Amino acid sequence: MSFPAVSPWTAAVVEAFHALLLERPVVPYEIIAARLNAAHGTSLTKNACIGFGRRQGVPKRQPPRNYAGRKPRTLKPRTRVPKVQLKPRPPKPKPKRIGKVSLLDLGPCDCRWPFGDRAPFLFCGDVTVDTSSYCLKHLHIACPATQRVA
Repeated sequence: MSFPAVSPWTAAVVEAFHALLLERPVVPYEIIAARLNAAHGTSLTKNACIGFGRRQGVPKRQPPRNYAGRKPRTLKPRTRVPKVQLKPRPPKPKPKRIGKVSLLDLGPCDCRWPFGDRAPFLFCGDVTVDTSSYCLKHLHIACPATQRVA
């Protein structure tokens, strides 16, 4: 089913539209649409008038500076908050570990030799050797002497 294409922009509506654009002070598109609807029995919206104006080559209009009923905005003076010098906190000393360590308690230089194959998963936790992931004792188990000499 097709509907006949009837445009609300008849010659009389277009003429009234251009006349309303020339009025001073500038008439908002919302009021232009309301006046055209009242005078010509159309059902134009503000956005329809804006789009038609763009297609007709009407330059973009600036909104009025002060809207009726609005108070001009006053800026509050800024207050500066003085900067506070924060002292760096000394690092907390690590508690000495005795025995097995959980995964969440492992540090970057702690031995990752696992104990057991079931939960809870625990690790050695002693200090590692150079860039290895294991302490000296577990490094000898993981890499026999023949593999360590490169």
